[in-house]
This record gives sequence, C-alpha cells and structure tokens, in this order.
Amino acid sequence: MRTIAIINLKGGVGKTATTVNVAAILAKDYKQRVLVVDADSQCNTTEFFGGADEMSSTLADLLRETRDGVNDVVETYISQTSFPGIDMIPADDSLMDLDLTKVETNSVEATVLRDLVSVLEEQDRYDWCLVDCPPAFNAASAAALIAADEVIIPIKLDAFSLRGMANMTQQISNMRKINPNLKLLGCLPTMWYTSPQVKEAEEALQKSGLPVFDHIRRTDKVDDMTFAQEPLIISSPRSAAGVDYRRFVRRLVKGGRKNG
Repeated sequence: MRTIAIINLKGGVGKTATTVNVAAILAKDYKQRVLVVDADSQCNTTEFFGGADEMSSTLADLLRETRDGVNDVVETYISQTSFPGIDMIPADDSLMDLDLTKVETNSVEATVLRDLVSVLEEQDRYDWCLVDCPPAFNAASAAALIAADEVIIPIKLDAFSLRGMANMTQQISNMRKINPNLKLLGCLPTMWYTSPQVKEAEEALQKSGLPVFDHIRRTDKVDDMTFAQEPLIISSPRSAAGVDYRRFVRRLVKGGRKNG
C-alpha cells in the first residue's frame, strides 16, 4: 500500500481537490482500493464523500487512541463512501483541539495513524492511502507525515505560495527524524492559467531543485464539482483539470510501489 500525504501549509492551493480526484481516478480507472483520510478540521473531504455516519469514529478519536488498541479498532474508524472503491477515515471539527502541545504531553499519540496503516497493510485491505492534510503544522499533519511513505505538495503559483515552500520542505525534512523513509514525490502546480507571472513562477519552481509535476489547469468545473459532490471523472471528465488529473495519476501509478 502506498501512503501519500497531500500537504501544504498554505490554504486554497487545491489539496482537497487533488485528494478527491486522485482517489476517484485510482478507483474508477485503475480499479484500485483506496482509503482516504481526512486530516483537516474543515472536513471538506468528509463532506464531499457524503459525510461521516453518526456512529463513525473520526480521525480525532483515532489520534486519542492508545497504540496497543489499534488492532482491535480498525473497523471503527473506516467508513464506506458512496463512491465504489473508496473508503474513508472522516474528520470532524474536534481536530482543531489537537495541537502539537498535546503531542508533546502525550494527550495525542502521533504514531497511531502509522500503526493503523501498518495493520491495513498486513491485512492487504487497500492499494493506496491518501491523507488530505490541513493548512497548518499541527498534530494531524504530524501524524500524517509519520504515517506516509510519500508527500505531494499542491501549490498555487503565486508569490506567497512560493515563499512558503522553504518552510514546507523544512517541516518535511524535520519529520524524517521520525520517519526516515518519507519521500517528497513532488510539487503539483494547481489552478494554472496562461499568464506571464504564472509561467515565470512555474519556471522558478522548476529551477528550485524540487521535483515538479506537470501543472493542473484552472477550470470552473472544480468549483462546480464541490456542489455536485462528484469528482471530475464523473462530473466533467473532459474539462482541463479533469484531463490533467488523469495524466497526473497515470504518472503516479507508473512511479511504482514502495518496496515491501
């Protein structure tokens, strides 16, 4: 199972759009079994896939779980979605209460998500686990980076986002002290459009030394899909972003699986 954290400390860069569209393409086009983890207290991914069942436990509950109890509660945290091939660990707004101070005081078990992922790998339940991270470095994002094998950084090509990349890559580097296998797959430029400034920013990113994927073009269809609660592969597969996300996933799949 490949476990990928989709993260950027800046909001509004397309993390959730990337998560839901990649998950849907993997499930529909490649018949892959996908687990989506919503690590953002805004709960947009959870709402997109139909919300959490009233009886479902959430990621916040999991992060309060003792490590020894994970084997016994895997089913408690996984909800089915309405999209075939995709299950989910939902979020709720109580994630806001789980800041890094609670990790430091052991009120939150930062490695418990990694433990759950390990159990799922042993059970061969899923082919992919995608974690939609919050736009902040908190307990949930720390848990995601500890659990993940790989990181994708969606980035909007503006000056603010480019300036924030140094901080983002530093946080990933810091997390390698706990998770030495963590690998940056690359930056994914999103909401791209024809503009001298955008092209210049993309060139600067490509010259930064960081791996960079081909961009995802901007389209109103991404906003439309949030109202329809249908990924682009269903709501607008021929849109610019729909075509680009399929190309991106094709490259992601060809990138191979982790060893083991």
